[in-house]
Amino acid sequence: MGSSANMMRSLLVVLALVAGLIALVPRVDSVRQPPVNAASVVSYAVKDSGTPFSFPAGLPMGWSATSARYAVSTDSLPTWQAGWTTPGGQFVGLRQTVNATPAWVSAGMNQAKVTGTVELSGRTWEVRTDERNQVFLVSASAADRITTVVSGTGGMEDVRFFIDKLTPAKPAS
Repeated sequence: MGSSANMMRSLLVVLALVAGLIALVPRVDSVRQPPVNAASVVSYAVKDSGTPFSFPAGLPMGWSATSARYAVSTDSLPTWQAGWTTPGGQFVGLRQTVNATPAWVSAGMNQAKVTGTVELSGRTWEVRTDERNQVFLVSASAADRITTVVSGTGGMEDVRFFIDKLTPAKPAS
């Protein structure tokens, strides 16, 4: 049987080894997703549905698509949606469907409240803000019955810039 002093020395050696391992093992500050090809997803959605969904054409360097999908969403509505990170590390999201229901519009808005309207790119957008100051702009086009929701964590400047870049997407060949 060892003495208490020997047990303390052994414990110190083990703690020194553990501290050394912790110092040597690299840790990641953040996880970066590889960019996704949102253009191919929206091209498929346009071809499949015949709906002229929008896509942000000509986003500058620093904007990166992080998610994109075309699938059935709230109230069984086929929905094109995608998300981008901005050069400042914020998020901008886009959702579109035809003949949106009130439940579809409010889905994912964290109970955002209507705070006004704004004219952007020739359309009237309803502005909503949630308790975390995330901004949601909602616009329904009477001509093609498409409802568009653009959201952003970086405030109105990123959302306005993004909306100015929206153009009808081309169908896949």
